[in-house]
Amino acid sequence: MGEFVMHRLFPIVCNMSLTASVVILAVLAVRLLLRRAPKVFSYALWAVVLFRLLCPVSVTSAVSLLGALGAPAQERSAVTSVVEYVPADIVRNMAPAVTPLPQEPFPAEPGENIISAAPSVTQPDAAPVSPLSGPVAVLTLTWLTGMALLLLYSVVSLLRLRCRLVGAVRLEDNIYLADHIPSPFVMGLFRPKIYLPSTLTETERGYILRHEQYHLRRRDHVVKLLSFLALCVHWFNPLVWAAFILAGKDMEMSCDEAVVRELGEDIRADYSASLLSLATGRRIVAGMPLAFGEGDTGGRIRNLLNWKRPQPWIIAVCAVVCVGLIALCAANPKGSGTPTEDPPADRTETGQWPSVEAYVQQVMLSQTEARYYAENADGTASGQPHTAAVTDRKLEYLTKGGELAGLALDGVLEEWEYFYLVKLDVDTASVALVGGQYYDNEEYFSLDDRHVIVALRHDDGSYDILCDDPINDGGDFFGYHNTIEEAIYDWYVTDQNLDLPLYVEDWIDQINYNNPNDKPGNYPVHRYDVDGGYLYIPGSAWIMADVTAHRSHGHWEWYSGYDTGSILTVDRFTQTLEDEYITSRKQGFEPLDDTKQIWKRRQDGINERYYFYPTADGNGCWRVWTLWTDLGISDYPYIFIEPQVMYLMAESFTPTESLPAAGASTRTTMTSTYRAEVDGRAADLTVSYTVEQKNGEPRLCSLDSARARNVHGWEQVHLAATVEQHQSLFGSGLYQYLVPVSYEADRGSGWETFQAVVEISLTGQYSPRRTLTQEELAAYNAVMDPAVRDESGDIVDFHIQPFSYFFSSYYKNVRNLNFEEFIRYFPDSGQATEAEFEALKKLDDWPFNRVARMEDMPVPIHRHTVSSINEVLTRWGGITTSDLDTSGVCYLEEYDAYYTYTSDFNMFYFIAESGEQVGNYVYLRKSVENGNIAVLTLRLMPGTDEWQIVSHWRSGS
Repeated sequence: MGEFVMHRLFPIVCNMSLTASVVILAVLAVRLLLRRAPKVFSYALWAVVLFRLLCPVSVTSAVSLLGALGAPAQERSAVTSVVEYVPADIVRNMAPAVTPLPQEPFPAEPGENIISAAPSVTQPDAAPVSPLSGPVAVLTLTWLTGMALLLLYSVVSLLRLRCRLVGAVRLEDNIYLADHIPSPFVMGLFRPKIYLPSTLTETERGYILRHEQYHLRRRDHVVKLLSFLALCVHWFNPLVWAAFILAGKDMEMSCDEAVVRELGEDIRADYSASLLSLATGRRIVAGMPLAFGEGDTGGRIRNLLNWKRPQPWIIAVCAVVCVGLIALCAANPKGSGTPTEDPPADRTETGQWPSVEAYVQQVMLSQTEARYYAENADGTASGQPHTAAVTDRKLEYLTKGGELAGLALDGVLEEWEYFYLVKLDVDTASVALVGGQYYDNEEYFSLDDRHVIVALRHDDGSYDILCDDPINDGGDFFGYHNTIEEAIYDWYVTDQNLDLPLYVEDWIDQINYNNPNDKPGNYPVHRYDVDGGYLYIPGSAWIMADVTAHRSHGHWEWYSGYDTGSILTVDRFTQTLEDEYITSRKQGFEPLDDTKQIWKRRQDGINERYYFYPTADGNGCWRVWTLWTDLGISDYPYIFIEPQVMYLMAESFTPTESLPAAGASTRTTMTSTYRAEVDGRAADLTVSYTVEQKNGEPRLCSLDSARARNVHGWEQVHLAATVEQHQSLFGSGLYQYLVPVSYEADRGSGWETFQAVVEISLTGQYSPRRTLTQEELAAYNAVMDPAVRDESGDIVDFHIQPFSYFFSSYYKNVRNLNFEEFIRYFPDSGQATEAEFEALKKLDDWPFNRVARMEDMPVPIHRHTVSSINEVLTRWGGITTSDLDTSGVCYLEEYDAYYTYTSDFNMFYFIAESGEQVGNYVYLRKSVENGNIAVLTLRLMPGTDEWQIVSHWRSGS
């Protein structure tokens, strides 16, 4: 029974809930359009939601809302299908059984790292499935528990209500009066009864009784029961709760309107007064399936006062809209493939494989069909996937990422990644490539995801395949781990539910931000092992101090990367805990409670804590010390949380004698700081980055963040700075990087944006740097300025330099410059001839095809030979037209020239306001619109006085 609930029932419920969510959103949108229409139409729309929540199968139709949204459907019969966002039997992963292989094209050595082959078969065996562990079982149990609690709450509430109805008096037929109820309600399923408060006047009773009788006439008590049962099943879906509440409101308002429609609009005031007299502020029967009462008095009164008898044409339009929406939402798209079947009863849970290669081969052989999207005549992809037979397969790669010994008792854990292509029995041109799909020159398609495998290698070289999951280039599996071995470790510990600490945890739910909108999606922390214990350190913003000389004495230290003065240290002492308590009290510390584990001291705005732990071997004790200052902590969200984070770090410390290790971390978070000066004012710019050791050599993995700190002269400096990733480049050597950083500072007249270059050196050797003098800036500007000036500086003429057209666009690399803008006003190589004009007319992208004669052209045609363009590109950019995207400009191969058509001219220039030289690179800056900065990066050519353009970029773009 448990297998059925987890393997079959729970995925079905998830699919119904997801499908109903789409329908609920559609109903909410149409309900908004019908807000002025009679509520009976809004109430009717909820019927299709109830159907979707309770019935997993529906009839198929060529016209379907779910089909238009591309919902995945599977056939159940010739006329029915089921939508499967969560595939049937999701709790089992595909894993072929052990079968004799028809061929062995793969080497069987498990240590081989990269293997590629292309097996080809026609009749492979179907692949059975293996069970999914842990998480789905927990989700299923949580779902069943929530459903049981809702039902229990309903039963208890119903029993309590029955106790209050002991003295109810029958008025007539199924109508009863009760003394201890504040509002009327209907109770019962097969023989429903109407209960009215005994305090109602005759007039009020008449109105309310008609309202309740309308409920019974429409079988609302049955609808209410079904709605509550649907809510119990789908309690985890907030949209279902919203639907349950709104449907109840529409039910009540539609009954109110029915009463007014029958008795006339003149009773609206009296009827509203009756409702007002029953308003109690709460519903005594909320959540009971066999009893429901009235609620939302204010909304019902407003609806009655605004109600007008609708015109017949309005009713007709609303009816058409409702019927159309219900039909669209109730129908399923036609399913693809064949109906899914239960896995065979003799399926093996795990299989022994001679090699990982043999397993991957069988996975490939087992794929006999593939789903794809067809390409429509207009080039778009079809709304529904199609199914094609797989005629061949080809392995793109099979790579071993790493291995971990000592954790699994019966073997070595290994991580592999693989990806393969398939050939289909359809025309290649008919397949639409979506979501990064492609096909190679042999017409093999990439229609599936890349996969990661965790395998257990036994001593005899055979394998158990523990998981085979789709990934995106290994990123989902790798996560925030420093090594692939750590990722294997955490996966296995989680999968096997081992009582071992993970390498990566997420603390986001344990941290409170001063502004909830600043709260990120996660807050990863990484385990750091000390000699005899471990604790968790955030993956960013906390830097390990270089205390190598003190490690042998049992001392470790971390400090805040935001320069707030916050610090955390871990020390091991040979003294006993009692001795440390005495020392702490002498230092002015006091225990937080009787356990004496945590001691605190506060003086002069400095907040300190000691956390004490006994050692695992019983020799001495551990002390974790945290310190932060009132002055250092601000409202900046990542600084505001520092005290909380430090306390969590200290509380995470765990003494232990030994732990299974996943191997030493190969990644380290580091920082580099540069003091930027502007007009005598100074700010420190710090860039955080991650370095990995690769084959004994350091390698920059990522530029993570930047921050700024006021040193002197500024009114204030904004803490958050921006790493201009697109401008970062290699410095003078292989291990040096130049990282432009933008920051904001205030001289006293408002915020301004500035930029400086922070150099990262992985070897400790930095390039010479200096600020350019005014004379050097003038020399650069003299070359770039197109104006010819007299002695007084007035412009008397223009001398357009061809290289100035490098400034017609912004680009992170000179190879990305906009060629169309570059050449638009570029000096031509002469006017085009009649022969060239006739050749241009034959080009598909020539915009003047309808101009018969050259003299009728509205603008001149300019010829730019490739040789003249390349001369400028090579001299000033070190590139040619072959390095650029030139597709936007008309080109004639027989003349080897590009052609533009303008009757005006434009000039571009860059007049630098400041600059600096770092090694062989020069950064020139000028202010542009909206407070941004344009940066021109030049590379000085060694041994010459010449330079070339590297990039032309603007901050904020």
